[in-house]
Amino acid sequence: MPEEKGTSLENGGQAAANSTPTKTKPQQRQKTPPARRRPNDSDVVAGGVGITGGGVVILPQHVLNELYHNYSIKQRRSGLKWFLFAAVLFNIWTIVIPWDQAMATRVVNCCMLLAYLALTALLHIGRGSEKPTLKRLHEILLTIIPRALWLLSILHFVAYVILQPSFSPRDVLGWAILLNFLVYVTLPLPLIFLGLSIGCCSYLICLSLPVAYSRQDPMLSNQVAANAVLIATAALIGLLYYFMGEAKQKRAFLEAKKSLEVKMVIEEQSAEQERLLLSVLPKHVAIKMREDLGSSSSEAFKKIYMSRHENVSILYADIVGFTAISSTYSAQDLVKMLNELFARFDRLAEKYQQLRIKILGDCYYCISGAPDERPDHAVMCVHMGLSMVKAIKYVQQKANSPVDMRVGIHTGAVLAGILGQRQWQFDVYSKDVELANKMESSGKAGRVHISDKTLAFLNGEFEVEPAFGEKREELLRIAGLKTYFITKVVKPFASPCAKKINETQAENLHSSPNGSTNEAITGADDNDGLDDEELLAQTVVSNGHQTPGEEDEEEQVKLENFKQRLKDELVTRDGHENLIKDTNVFLRFKNPQLEQSYAVYREPYSSLPLLAALLVQCIDVLYSYLVLPRSTLHFINIAAPLVPIAMLVVISIAESFSGMLPKFFVDVSKRFNDITFVRELAAIIIALTIGLSNVVDMFFFVTFVRTEHIVSESEFNATAGMEGVEVDVEDSGVVTAEHLLPASFVEQMREAVPTERVLYPSYLSNFGVLILIAIAVIAQLTHLTKILLLLSIAALHCYFNIFIMQDLYSLEDDLSHQPLISTRYCTSGLLLVAALALSTLARHMDHEDRVIFKWKTEVAEQKETANDMRQRNEALVYNVLPVHVAEHFMKNTKRSHDDLYSQSYAEVGVLFASMPNFSDFYSEETVNNQGLECLRFLNEVISDFDALLELPQFQDIIKIKTIGSTYMAASGINLQRNLRNDAPIIERWSHLAVLVEFALELKHALQGINEQSFNHFVLKMGINHGPITAGVIGARKPHYDIWGNTVNVASRMESTGKAGAIQVTEETCNILQEFGYTFLQRGLVAVKGKGQLMTYYLQGKSQPNAEPAAPTSAIELHGPESTTLESTTELEASDIKTPLLKVKAQEATAESEGIAQESSLGNGSAGQVGESQSLLE
Repeated sequence: MPEEKGTSLENGGQAAANSTPTKTKPQQRQKTPPARRRPNDSDVVAGGVGITGGGVVILPQHVLNELYHNYSIKQRRSGLKWFLFAAVLFNIWTIVIPWDQAMATRVVNCCMLLAYLALTALLHIGRGSEKPTLKRLHEILLTIIPRALWLLSILHFVAYVILQPSFSPRDVLGWAILLNFLVYVTLPLPLIFLGLSIGCCSYLICLSLPVAYSRQDPMLSNQVAANAVLIATAALIGLLYYFMGEAKQKRAFLEAKKSLEVKMVIEEQSAEQERLLLSVLPKHVAIKMREDLGSSSSEAFKKIYMSRHENVSILYADIVGFTAISSTYSAQDLVKMLNELFARFDRLAEKYQQLRIKILGDCYYCISGAPDERPDHAVMCVHMGLSMVKAIKYVQQKANSPVDMRVGIHTGAVLAGILGQRQWQFDVYSKDVELANKMESSGKAGRVHISDKTLAFLNGEFEVEPAFGEKREELLRIAGLKTYFITKVVKPFASPCAKKINETQAENLHSSPNGSTNEAITGADDNDGLDDEELLAQTVVSNGHQTPGEEDEEEQVKLENFKQRLKDELVTRDGHENLIKDTNVFLRFKNPQLEQSYAVYREPYSSLPLLAALLVQCIDVLYSYLVLPRSTLHFINIAAPLVPIAMLVVISIAESFSGMLPKFFVDVSKRFNDITFVRELAAIIIALTIGLSNVVDMFFFVTFVRTEHIVSESEFNATAGMEGVEVDVEDSGVVTAEHLLPASFVEQMREAVPTERVLYPSYLSNFGVLILIAIAVIAQLTHLTKILLLLSIAALHCYFNIFIMQDLYSLEDDLSHQPLISTRYCTSGLLLVAALALSTLARHMDHEDRVIFKWKTEVAEQKETANDMRQRNEALVYNVLPVHVAEHFMKNTKRSHDDLYSQSYAEVGVLFASMPNFSDFYSEETVNNQGLECLRFLNEVISDFDALLELPQFQDIIKIKTIGSTYMAASGINLQRNLRNDAPIIERWSHLAVLVEFALELKHALQGINEQSFNHFVLKMGINHGPITAGVIGARKPHYDIWGNTVNVASRMESTGKAGAIQVTEETCNILQEFGYTFLQRGLVAVKGKGQLMTYYLQGKSQPNAEPAAPTSAIELHGPESTTLESTTELEASDIKTPLLKVKAQEATAESEGIAQESSLGNGSAGQVGESQSLLE
């Protein structure tokens, strides 16, 4: 009933809601991205209204009930054709078997057959049609036909009973039993309609109508009672199967709903990860990396994701005068100001189809024309540069300082991709990229500086003037470039939306006699400027926050989306049709593994239908007492099988009542049912027992009713004489049970029977229909096994009816006034009708179970696929952003361009390490594949550097980014790191000593690469310590970085140092001396923005055996990932994949420093990386 559905669904939802996901604090970064907890089924709720915090949709209960009702009815519709098939079989029986029926009866039966065929034709009208009218008609017919079919079958039954000249309650009892069973099993109608109307009407009509039109019979009341018991038993078995089917469909529905909810959560998380990933990496790179994730490569070199693009415009923009104002603001305020400014740049980049590459301090650079080629790349870049110059007015007003933008643009070829294995960032490399950087540095504040290469792609859309940048920058002169400044926009930018407006304006101007082209350009220019102003002013309006009304509307949309998806998932798909392509003619899955899984799989409570067999055997005792000879031997014969049947049934169903039975008994039942062969064998034994019990009853007892105590020989001969046949048992050649058994046993049997005159052998065949029904509903057997059992038992009953019990049926025919077709043939035919109908129904039941099983596997596969996609995206995201940062952005799905995420850290170490002689190594000649092979080598170097971060002793070090061949890392950025205020320096700055060890390992790694590749690269490194601000600039395109004076000085330590050495400030030197490191004073060094700083070169360690440690008394690391820093002697035991890295953990630090010093003397200082390395200059 609907109320029952609602209650059960709601209870199922409440049970699932007991466990909800809890938020955990971000864990400390490990050497690999930590495994994220998968949402499991217990995370999903199935009742109530709204959306949970985890993103799970909760449907209102009435909506859930409505969806389930539609789903259940649709699944039950597949059984309608088997009811129709059974009704047609009975109709054929009514036409063929009773040959002596009147013409009117035969006409009525033929009309009924035509009506059944007409209903069959109506079922196919509009089926599979895409036309809405036909689809609606088909739905209407599917609602009407079940009721019409039931009404037709009842009318047929009534007409047959009424039109018979002589009728008894047992004549069509077999069909009445089968009909009352099929009503509950095959008709797609709700239970409240079935139980209160159709079911009751069917029972009353089938019971009362035959009595009303029955001929006189001395045992009429006994027959009515027996009929009532048999028909009621069939109805009870039908109800049992109905509830079992409902429970099975309900579980499938709720499991599919849960799986869909989990899948939607995974999809939502995966989509957010995808958005986050694609905001950092281009789509083609992200897709390729995700495909290669987890795959093993046998190549000598690590995978490099790099592609060459021609005709790409590169834009560099730097804030002139920002160094001056940076000293008057805190790092937090500067980051906030830059975030708001670069958020405006990101919006401009979206408008002008630019791909932002990186943010380097106050430098912003982007490209156009890659990865997607476009002919107007240079035009878009120039519009972007002009708009950026306008946007800097915001900083002028905010800082009240005369800052300005300096923009440089160059067009050429680039190698675009990512390098390394961690903290991936999309970047571009080429000589043309370096020239674009020089275009910016040689430009002028407030102007857009372009090269002649870019000018060639502008198509006259801008007016220019010579800039003579080649006179200010030697590299531009060597490249032979001429440079220009943009002076005027000739053809204003028009977005796709603005183009339509301009077309409309052009039409209006064309129709206006006073319109002019100049006025149109001017107006469009004003509009374009206004568009940029509006775009740049979107700080408060587009902050990503929604009003409560908008949130409610979004929640409603989400509810409707889930409702529609659930309907598509379960209600609108036709799994019965889809199963055909996955199974063969015997309904076995074509996939052997799937078939094996199905054979092992057991639905909950699948053993309960065995109760039908036990019930039928019990009913055998009751009904036979009413209409069969009441003999002790007879009751022993039918009661004896109750013991083994009851034992097997109880042991099979015990696991379904775990709360009511002892645990030991339940465990035995589970083990019993877990063995497929054992449970199938038990079901076969039960089926054969109830079937053969009836046959044995027919053979050993009922045939001996022909005794003088019940039927005298004269009466039997007289009956035979009425048929015109002289019966002589000795001469007739008919062999009965009397001739097969000893005479003494026959005499004992005759003495055992009572003297009542009760002879209705047809009841044994009618009871056989009930036995067939009990066998058909057994769930442990395949349909092939059940069909074999059904046909075998039916055939055995027919054999006994026709050949063994012919004499008793002759007496029953005498009571029926000698019909033309003997009752034994009529009952046998009806038994075969039931067997055929139940055989097809058994196949349908097996088909239905396989459909549900296939759905479950499909749902599990879909969920696994979505989860696999989420894990792959997750792994990529955690390689782009630190774990705690990625979690923040994936939770905050409604972020805006100018949302700011930042954290301040008081004690952090910063490292810059560059290869100054890599620029000499890099060339774009054909032999190097236009520079790709040089970058492949750089990828190997950076990847080996990244591999060091996998070591347990370096788990507190975070790679920040790479800038060309410069590697930037930091230590002490740990949210779980708590220190006491009175902690000594050696405990507070232990991570700084680890950073120094990491720097030394970088030198060892590069030395190993040099030995294998016969190169002579050296590292130039700088280290500093102090407070920093870490965070993300550009929330829509997250770029994680660190800022502050500490970062600037560390960059200067690297750029002003010498190759092969590690340069530090005096303050850093004092701290590291506490850990045993020795230094050589270099002297005062001029640092931009800081004046003269005393610096030192790291020489080595006075105590080689002393390793930096973090005593647990002063430092606490929280979370399961917290570990103490391990010594480098444990490196050999670590599972590290570093093909080009040879870690020499046993070497003394002093010796390695000596090698580095010799290397630096040989190479000298090879120049600087450039001002772009200095952050917040």
